[in-house]
Amino acid sequence: MSPISRTIPLVVAALTAASSLGAQPRPATGAVRVRVASAVTGEGVPRAVVSLDAPNAAPRRLSADDAGVASFGGLAAHAWTVHARALGYRPAASTVNVRAGDTTVVTLRLDPAPQTLEAMRAEEHATERGQFERTPDPGAITLTGRAMRSVPSIGEPDVLRAAQLLAGVVARNDYTAGYNVRGGESDQNLVLLDGIPVYNPFHLGGLFGTFIDQAVGSVDMLVGGFPAEYGGRLSSVLDVHTREPERAGVHGTVGVSMLTSSATLGGTVDDGRGAWTVGARRTYIDKVVGALTSKTLPYHFQDAQGSARWAVGGGTLSLTAYAGSDDLGGSFADFGDSSQAGGGAFAFRWGNRLAGLAYRRPLGGGRWRDSARVSQRASVTAFSTLLDLGAGTIRFSDDLLEMQAAGQLLAWHGAHQPRVGYELSHLAIDYDVTSTGSGAALFTLRQRPTALSLYADDLWKPDDRLLARLGVRAEGVSGARWAGISPRASVRWFATPDLAFTVAAGQYAQWTHALRNEDVPVRIFDFWIASDRYTPVSTATHAIAGAERWFGARTFVRAEGYAKRYRHLVEPNDADDPAVRGDEFRGVHGWSYGADVLVRRLEGSRFSGWLAYGYGVGSRAHDALGDGASPGGVLSTDEGAYWPAQDRRHNLNLVGSWKLGRGYVLGTRFGYGSGTPFTDVTGQIVRRLYDGSNNTWDTGVNRPGPEPVGGARNASRYPPFHRLDLGVTRTFVRGRTTWTPSLQLINVYNRQNTFVYAFDYQANPPTRTAISQFPLLPSVGLTVEF
Repeated sequence: MSPISRTIPLVVAALTAASSLGAQPRPATGAVRVRVASAVTGEGVPRAVVSLDAPNAAPRRLSADDAGVASFGGLAAHAWTVHARALGYRPAASTVNVRAGDTTVVTLRLDPAPQTLEAMRAEEHATERGQFERTPDPGAITLTGRAMRSVPSIGEPDVLRAAQLLAGVVARNDYTAGYNVRGGESDQNLVLLDGIPVYNPFHLGGLFGTFIDQAVGSVDMLVGGFPAEYGGRLSSVLDVHTREPERAGVHGTVGVSMLTSSATLGGTVDDGRGAWTVGARRTYIDKVVGALTSKTLPYHFQDAQGSARWAVGGGTLSLTAYAGSDDLGGSFADFGDSSQAGGGAFAFRWGNRLAGLAYRRPLGGGRWRDSARVSQRASVTAFSTLLDLGAGTIRFSDDLLEMQAAGQLLAWHGAHQPRVGYELSHLAIDYDVTSTGSGAALFTLRQRPTALSLYADDLWKPDDRLLARLGVRAEGVSGARWAGISPRASVRWFATPDLAFTVAAGQYAQWTHALRNEDVPVRIFDFWIASDRYTPVSTATHAIAGAERWFGARTFVRAEGYAKRYRHLVEPNDADDPAVRGDEFRGVHGWSYGADVLVRRLEGSRFSGWLAYGYGVGSRAHDALGDGASPGGVLSTDEGAYWPAQDRRHNLNLVGSWKLGRGYVLGTRFGYGSGTPFTDVTGQIVRRLYDGSNNTWDTGVNRPGPEPVGGARNASRYPPFHRLDLGVTRTFVRGRTTWTPSLQLINVYNRQNTFVYAFDYQANPPTRTAISQFPLLPSVGLTVEF
């Protein structure tokens, strides 16, 4: 029996025992679930401080979560007084009667303090300021749904497009919603929906993200040095939280744009004990192209997303589900190119499906804790890709299924906040390449790895000047026969209440890899495989140092420097032999370093927005070679060392939102980026067949066109990129319905940013033609809330 197999029953038993601490029948006690909301907007107030007191009982105190919810268990069945306070609001209190064996739900609505103009300002301030004061995690940022919707976008707001504009994040070009973080590859980013992993959160080759805008409440992003509870990726964490309804009954939002339509419905039930949200979206790009041109675009995508929450057993049971699919299919003849794949049909389909059930319950105090909270989650994630060219002439398919169980025990004890947990994942991956012409499978891969992770850390605050988080994550992967220890640490020292310095370091590991060429500028599709005895587990080491300064209640500046070391990265081997297992990938190592600056003005006044600037340098080399580029930025002379395609040295984004009065809001975004690397084409060759019987060469009519001859890998760079986007919305209320029409202008001054080059060495002289990214794109839309 393997070490992992022996450990799994022990972990499950330990977490079950921890959960049972709060599950024993206690007829004389009950629970209280407190929701702290803004009296103006009805939205939850994150990180509000909630306390309970009663005569002859020890007071209880908790910090609310990001939805403004705090739950207390093990309360004596009598009257308790509930208090809530948050920065920027007046305190509030209420008396509740706790019933034995039941959960009492209460909502406290906080009025804005006199110096606060709008409740939204306090919400943003509490979230960002709370991160600054209570955690030493570097590079952490939160965007609410309202902040994301203020960014001009194509068609409709997009979570992943907004994430591209943050400090430390690089978008390769206009045609992808994918992103690279601090020099890492695009598959190194952990994307979560309510804690459930999402493998390919993109539509249309990366042009759109999969998340339905109106169903998203907030997004948390960690661009490096993330704590031990997160694993499986090397570069970043993007945690998307479903929007929680605030009102009873059925309420919803309908959005219509030039490319998609979406609708969300939700509400609370049983005096707030439960809540639900459902949403759906479909594009009609195929209809628009058919109506405006004589061409066809046989493509559409659709999404469905839902969540539910219910107070039960003194805790909260929640359900999250998502399903999305893309469908592109037709005939090559429809595109005027019947020579491709025999003029046959093609089909390209991919999609995500996931579902997760989570339970979170507070525990009472004890000898080793003031209070605690236990949580358990079980989820299933599926991703599938099918690419069929020429009705089976060549067919690629990839199916991934991940079943995951996770649990965590979090406690508060004086100056310490210890946390222990586990993640147990089992993956089933089927990857096939077939051809009807050969009558046999060209390549087949079946993987069934199991990964177990155990982690522990402690958030320690000995005084008002010091915050420290020390943790470790132990991981093992059965298929790769690999086990490793990943220590992590972060420390924040406060020179003043508004100025702090942070240092962090950690080790990270990744055992699932996307089978794609990072040099290709468009994220056409991903095939995922797992580490095994042929494909190593990738690792990275982070080192970060920075400072953060607050100016008043709504403005802060953050600057961080970083260095990252990568080992055992993998990239597709273009020269692999399909008959030989183990040469599909080439090993790669490298590093990246740089600095990020973020200046942010939180919502709550006429202007809000941010400035994000990043400087970064990265290098890669094959494992058999040297270290690539030197720290001085000069590429090594070792053959095979190269700049990675995401190596954008300078990246700047200016995002702003102005409230103009009378319901008008103006949103702007200006972006600048220095050129990214590409491999130049130095020539072309034309292959001909010689016929010795008559001493002639074939004409090449039925053969492929000229073959490019490339220069040194990524030794050239595209011109700099810059673009200005504008958006304006007008909100007005008619009865119980809010109407918000919008106008978006993408690339206002029609900058011809280079996407790729097309080369023709048969012309005299040879030509190089730039193919541009987005032109000037106007878009109109309408959002209706009821």
